[in-house]
This record gives sequence, structure tokens and C-alpha cells, in this order.
Amino acid sequence: MVFKSRTEAGRVLAGKLAPLISKPSVVAAIPRGGVAVALPIVNQFKLPLTVAYARKLTAPIAPELAFGAIDEDGQAIIDTSTAAILDLSPDDIEKAKARVAAEIKRRMALYRVPPLADYLPGKAVVLVDDGLATGMTMRAAVAYARRHGALEIIVAAPCASEQAAERFQREADHFVSLVVDPEFGAVGAYYLDFSPVPDEDVIRMLARAGGILPSDDTPRLLSSPQRGEAG
Repeated sequence: MVFKSRTEAGRVLAGKLAPLISKPSVVAAIPRGGVAVALPIVNQFKLPLTVAYARKLTAPIAPELAFGAIDEDGQAIIDTSTAAILDLSPDDIEKAKARVAAEIKRRMALYRVPPLADYLPGKAVVLVDDGLATGMTMRAAVAYARRHGALEIIVAAPCASEQAAERFQREADHFVSLVVDPEFGAVGAYYLDFSPVPDEDVIRMLARAGGILPSDDTPRLLSSPQRGEAG
């Protein structure tokens, strides 16, 4: 299955989520692409949308390979085997954590939506991303939601590797993916349009979800392309 866009994938995903969604619930999207997938979901179920501020950790020697992930609390998950393959020292890991934590803080200041913790405890959480390759970023988001008292955690993504699917079938209360591929390559391979989502679009979509702007969940690129972030 190949999706026309993140918006289309979100609409299809919403249909699969229908039997699992019950209030009180909140949708938390991993930026940036996850917000575009999440917007049709919150529009259909009339749920609040926030951002799961988790981000993968990478090393300069292999900028596309995640060796871990960190959340807005500064709590990190490290894949020690990958870190060893990359020959990372404890200092290398700490530098990566500090660099990524600074980017998370920048986004929090820019997006200006209540963090997921403000909705918890007492609600179910739907964690959304545009695809799960290693799943490291989503693992950090799940751990954050658990730590802050989520009643139930649903992990949802249009596409996922078999490895990520098996993990979240164990670690989440529910896992929903439209495509689980044992030969998963890159998230972008499952989309006809996998254009990078700039911060300006994230802000606009969060505003629409909050009722600040008219409802139109078709993202419109407003700035120069930026690198994708699927984890």
C-alpha cells in the first residue's frame, strides 16, 4: 500500500482507529510529519491535539541511524548495541543528548501548545507518527506517556517495520498500522508525496486543530524543504 500523502494516510488510519477511540482521549503527534497524519484523526474524533516532544539521537558519523531517542523531560532510551557499532563514547552520547534536547526546547517554544503531560494523568493517549522504522522515537514517546500516567496508550502509524510492529504490540496497549513490512526500507517509500513538513505547517495545523484557523487539513508547504525525521 502506498499513500498519496500524509493527509490521506491519516484519514485511512482514522477509520482503523474508530473501534479503539473513546473519550477522554488526547492525540499526541511526533513532529513534524506525524502532525500531518494526526490532523485528520483529531478532526474525525473531535479530540485535542498536542505534540509528543520526542526525537531520535544520532551521531555525526551516521546522521540517519538512530542509536536512541530522548523526550522533553530529558529521559533517554539508548540502543547500546547500535551505540557500540558506532563506537560512541559516553561523552559522545551526552553531546548528542544535549544537542537534541536543545532542539526539543526550540520546538516547544515555537509550537506553543500544552505538552502531553498537561493532559495527564486520566486520559488515553493516541501517539501518531508518519512511519516507524526503528521505532526509537516512538519508544521514547510511549515511555513518556506511561511515566505521566496515561490510562491507555495507542500507537498508530500508517506504515511500520516488522520489528517496530512486534515491539509496540508488546509495549503499547494497542498498535495500529496500515502496513507492516518485513522488508521495510524507508518511510518515504510508502508515500507518493513525502515532502518535508516545515515548522510553519506544524504551527498552522496545530492552530487548526485548536479551532484558531478554519478547518482545512491539507498541508501547504510554506518554506524551503527540510530533512524528514521518521524514526
